[in-house]
Amino acid sequence: MESLEQELMTMLRNLPVPITINWRGGQYYWQCDEGSGSSSHLITVIDQALRYLLSKRKSNADVVTGKN
Repeated sequence: MESLEQELMTMLRNLPVPITINWRGGQYYWQCDEGSGSSSHLITVIDQALRYLLSKRKSNADVVTGKN
């Protein structure tokens, strides 16, 4: 069985807009579209990536609906 960490990373990678998380040199690095970030904590990078993705989706919806 995969570790919970690997299962989370696979789940995020399989989203309609994939979020890729890698572990290098004691840091987790995430990338989604043009966004990216890093932290030494997995939960922090998941939070950063999801917040980025949700804010980007909201911004795109605001443009389509004419909201500022």
